[in-house]
Formats: sequence, structure tokens, C-alpha cells
Amino acid sequence: FAYPAINVTSTQTLHAALRGFAEAESDGIIQISTGGAEFLGGQYSKDMVTGAVGLAEFAHVVAEKYPVTVALHTDHCPKDKLDGYVRPLLAVSAERVKAGMNPLFQSHMWDGSAETLDDNLAIGQELLALAKAAKIILEVEITPTGGEEDGVSHEINDNLYTTVDDAIRTVEALGLGEKGRYLLAASFGNVHGVY
Repeated sequence: FAYPAINVTSTQTLHAALRGFAEAESDGIIQISTGGAEFLGGQYSKDMVTGAVGLAEFAHVVAEKYPVTVALHTDHCPKDKLDGYVRPLLAVSAERVKAGMNPLFQSHMWDGSAETLDDNLAIGQELLALAKAAKIILEVEITPTGGEEDGVSHEINDNLYTTVDDAIRTVEALGLGEKGRYLLAASFGNVHGVY
């Protein structure tokens, strides 16, 4: 059994995903990529945080009308977009938690697959501490996924496979839950793209 994760870019695609979950009688995950968040921020500002917050708040309201449970997640945030996307969204959720509310998102993805593993895990440690304070889960991608998504592409080759050593180093850096909850996006030859 798996929960579907659907990237949305508008209120219409959000409703389509929610309807699909309801018709399948399946809970699911609503994802907002950096490109989707930029689109949601509007043609003038293209502000990813504004777009993601706006759709997430809307999703919280309309999802109550559907007979399924959904989680909100940000998808594939590379290093050059952290300061304009994931870090501010972590701060939004931390402020909500301080005010006695639930976090706006249930999880965020740090995609450090284009970085060295050392740099990836160092940034992952910092983000995991912020995620723990915001009471959310951090997803970390430590090795590349082939193909292209949101303008980031990786060659299809042997680097698309997470090794046991990569996973051990991740646990050594991020712990087993005591430093915060995280998901490891391990690669086993995965490829993004249009099929």
C-alpha cells in the first residue's frame, strides 16, 4: 500500500487531487514544488513563500470537506532555493506552533542531491533542527534522481543509486529520530520525467 503524492499548482489541481483521493478512498499527500510555488505566488512577484502559504492555508480549509486525510509537503528544494522557500516556510510553521496551532505543512524536502554528501548532510542537520522546532518531518535526498524536475536535471548513470555507506553516513549525521523526524529519499535508479 502506498499513499499517492500529487504536485499541485492551483486551487483547481488541488481540488482534482482531493477528489481523486476521495474517489479512491485513499489518504494522500499534496505537494508544492518550487516551480509550483513560484507560479502560485503570481506573475508579478513569483514569491514562492506567498504562493505556498496561500495554497496551504486554502488546502487546510477545503480538505475538511473531503472524507480523506491529506498531508501538505514541499517537494525537491535545492540549495539555491532554501533561503527563499524552505527556511521561511519552516519559520512560518515554527511561529504557528509557538502560538498553539499546528504547523502549516507536515513535511518539507531538502534536495541536496546536487551537493557533496558532506555538504548535503551538514545542511540537513541545520534544517532538521528547524523542522523539529516546527514539529514537522524533513525529507532528505542524498543521491540524485535521474531525469529533470523544476529545471534541475541529473544524468542517468550509476550515481543514481544510494549506497549502504551513504545511508550509514546519513544516520550518523541525522540520528535515528532523537534529533528530529526525517525521511530518507534513497535512490535506486529512480528517474523523473514525462513518460
